[in-house]
Amino acid sequence: MKKSLLALAAIYISVVAFTYRANGQGSNNVIAFTDTKTFTKSIQLVPFFDDSFTSATAIDLSSLNKKAIKDFASKFGTGLNEKWSRISDGFVSNFQVDGFTNRVYYDTKGRWQYTLKTYAESKLPREIRSIVKSIYYDYTITMVEEVHSAENMVYIIHQEDQKHIMKLRVSKDGDIDVMEEFVKG
Repeated sequence: MKKSLLALAAIYISVVAFTYRANGQGSNNVIAFTDTKTFTKSIQLVPFFDDSFTSATAIDLSSLNKKAIKDFASKFGTGLNEKWSRISDGFVSNFQVDGFTNRVYYDTKGRWQYTLKTYAESKLPREIRSIVKSIYYDYTITMVEEVHSAENMVYIIHQEDQKHIMKLRVSKDGDIDVMEEFVKG
């Protein structure tokens, strides 16, 4: 009986170890963590640097979905001198307020999808900056993207040091996930 239990335990441990095996770093010294269990699906799918945005077509308010205009006014107010564009899967509004560049995304039916706020390190909340700097103290934060969706909010931190460029995803609770890391050439 003991031998059977030990054999089952050994098989279980082998299966678990194989399933969760650690991959060593390759010769290019690029680290990529893909465990995103602390982030909701909607945040994982936000299309950062969305290709459809680069081909956006400027539009006037008369051709916009009225639901999007009403939602935008309720969330952000009026008189922001926002610029609206059509993208492949809806509309986006761009505007600046107090040193923050904002992009608000709506689907084709005028439903709010998410808001992307871009700013400098100096505007990053102190507690989030402290968490990042406690781990990556030699890195300079070059840009912050704050992403708000219906389910969650995360910070995308762009940073670099002399040898690396890195993009981190930081939850509002301080959980950090390395999205991308590149070695400078």
